[in-house]
Amino acid sequence: MALEIIWTKRAETGYAKIIHYLEIHFTEKEVRRFVRQSHEFFELLSKYPEMLESTGKQKNVHRGPINKYTILTYRIKPQKSKLN
Repeated sequence: MALEIIWTKRAETGYAKIIHYLEIHFTEKEVRRFVRQSHEFFELLSKYPEMLESTGKQKNVHRGPINKYTILTYRIKPQKSKLN
């Protein structure tokens, strides 16, 4: 069962900053590719929420790369079937 991904305000702001940076420094084609790859990654993550390493510091918190430049940190809330 796929989990619903809930974005925090901080995550939304961070993602928007990444897109803004890419729009300034890269071509539109590269921005579209990043957005597409991100969406594909999040779809996979919702199906396999434990695919990235557990931090071990906090319960149900995982961290790992989306790509070689971007690291993702998220918490699994299994009782609510959500990631955020």
